[in-house]
Amino acid sequence: MCFRPNSATASRRRSPRRRQAPTVAPLGMLDLSKPGERQAHDFLLRATSKQERMWELLTLRRQGDVLRCVVRWVHPDNRAKPFSLAEVSLTGIAVHWRDYVSSAAARAEMCRLSATPETSQGAA
Repeated sequence: MCFRPNSATASRRRSPRRRQAPTVAPLGMLDLSKPGERQAHDFLLRATSKQERMWELLTLRRQGDVLRCVVRWVHPDNRAKPFSLAEVSLTGIAVHWRDYVSSAAARAEMCRLSATPETSQGAA
């Protein structure tokens, strides 16, 4: 039996075809010319960056002037509830969150809040 080094043989492998990424509807559109939306964008980039990672972003949805994000904390304070539904304001500098046991529970709450019509401040 003859053994040859790999470099001596010519490979006839075809290069793999590149698959196109599926087109998905955007989950939230931001107008980066608006200061609040630009700040929210920059905050999310910092919160999920490799250097300063605070969250792993699982999903997000825009509703009015708020971005709702289902996240997993990288270093959770409460290990029993490592997931949160975070609300990032698009008009000011504010982030609010509620902790959940699972990502499914956080997503269910996001869907519930998205289905609830927003009440106006002036309505009695």
